[in-house]
Amino acid sequence: MKVVIACLNSKYVHASLSPWCLLAGVREFAKSSHDTTVMESTINGDIISFAEKIINEKPDVVAFSCYIWNITKTLEICSVLKRTHGCKIVLGGPEVAYRPKDVLEKYSFVDFVLSGEGEWSFPDFLDNMNGDFATVFGLTYRKNDEIITTPEREYMDSPPSPYSDEFFENLNGRISYIETARGCPYRCAFCLSGRCSPLRFFNIERVKNDIIRLAQSGTQTVKFVDRTFNANSERANEILLFIKENYGKEIPETVCFHFEIAGDILKESTLEILSSMPYGAVQLEVGMQSFNEETLKIINRKTNTKKLVDNIRKLISFNNMHIHIDLIAGLTGEDLESFRNSFNIGYSLKAHMLQMGFLKLLYGADMRENSEKYPCTFADEPPYEVTSTPWLSSDEIKMLKNCEDAVDRLYNSGRFLFTLEYLTDEVGLSPFDVFNDFGNSVNGNKMRLSDYAESLYNFFCCKCNKEILREKILCDLLCCSSSVQIPEVLKIKDPLYKQVKKYFIENIDKSIKTAILYSTNQVFAVNQSKEKNLYNRYEYEIYGFDKNELLRKADL
Repeated sequence: MKVVIACLNSKYVHASLSPWCLLAGVREFAKSSHDTTVMESTINGDIISFAEKIINEKPDVVAFSCYIWNITKTLEICSVLKRTHGCKIVLGGPEVAYRPKDVLEKYSFVDFVLSGEGEWSFPDFLDNMNGDFATVFGLTYRKNDEIITTPEREYMDSPPSPYSDEFFENLNGRISYIETARGCPYRCAFCLSGRCSPLRFFNIERVKNDIIRLAQSGTQTVKFVDRTFNANSERANEILLFIKENYGKEIPETVCFHFEIAGDILKESTLEILSSMPYGAVQLEVGMQSFNEETLKIINRKTNTKKLVDNIRKLISFNNMHIHIDLIAGLTGEDLESFRNSFNIGYSLKAHMLQMGFLKLLYGADMRENSEKYPCTFADEPPYEVTSTPWLSSDEIKMLKNCEDAVDRLYNSGRFLFTLEYLTDEVGLSPFDVFNDFGNSVNGNKMRLSDYAESLYNFFCCKCNKEILREKILCDLLCCSSSVQIPEVLKIKDPLYKQVKKYFIENIDKSIKTAILYSTNQVFAVNQSKEKNLYNRYEYEIYGFDKNELLRKADL
């Protein structure tokens, strides 16, 4: 039987793991022989073209992995396949696994839905295509006018490794993913990870072998999909030490490993190892969600917020890894003032990225299934984002969307850090108010970096010393880009500048970009020939500026 396992990724750079897990399951557990191929595309690709490529394989069965980011396009392809080829279509993945009957009732072109762990159920399903589906675990299918769902299989041990020769041929340097455990010790009401399976860990020697193979594949980033990497601190330490000991040897120094961790349960032993990791070898994503204790209690997110703050500060102080933290807007019990407080605490940590996310009501999540405990309105279409709650109005949600846009463009981009530090630390403006007020003044409009910088100056120049603000924005632009145009509003016509620029280029480095800081009698110099730092900015130096001395050195 000819089988195609297909998946639409959000972007080409992401190499999906799920279809390769299914392929490994077929090869390991199928009792019959099945000619199975993996095919990938993206949600931004041509749907008809991808459908035609699948049809050219003449498959009997086509299986799709379904997520909130690809379900709409996946269903479009399925409709085309059924209409033009007539193959059997089976869907799996979190976007359909918790509503299988609904999917079959709504979409006549879908024949089957598989729930549970596909490495075992999918090959069993293929083996029974001409037999009795009642023996297949986790299968929803039609029988006459009835829709039948079989019970899911009990959770098994480690699944087979997805890293086949074909996987590495298709990887082609993209971001790669590795799974070393399944399940989660938490039961957060907005998440599926704690529901999908009990927490269990894969064979550690296999994990180490997979790490080396991925690191040597040409990929630049290896992302661990374990939802709480440090749930078992001893195991986490062993993996981190393995990476450290092999970094620059079997693991190329160009590879970065990404982990999702719970910051409040970090052990001192783990912190010690992380502090000694090579620069750029690790990046950490730390979920905060909220600093409202009552909200965290309601959503079943057990967090020691004081310990969380302390540990994030320690991680950032190591200055050897990228730290990504996130907040979720729209959680139960959190109004605008509470979110403002959570944001200001999160911002004060000075992580390299502060992500503002919005609550998504996923199928299967407690927040979607228990509307009395978690009242809110949300979009009917994926990703099912919250549109209002009893604590946040729809207008406030829209306002926070503009705030999120400003956070991404001002802070997460690394482009305006001097300006933000001046406005928040020196002028004393509330961080949330800076992003929220400016974000809503811009209203999400797309514009060139130079125009955005000009808008930033015009908005805040009446709230602070406009000369210092001008210099801060100017320094930011020099640190973030080698080609940005300086807005006219930031320029000062001074014949001395050309001589300053000439002196630094001839005596220090030809890649130096300079600015005269009149407010402090200094010269700001950025060397754009060197690597950028963890904030994605060029390094800089500040030189004392004595006009007469500079003129003498420049022989003017």
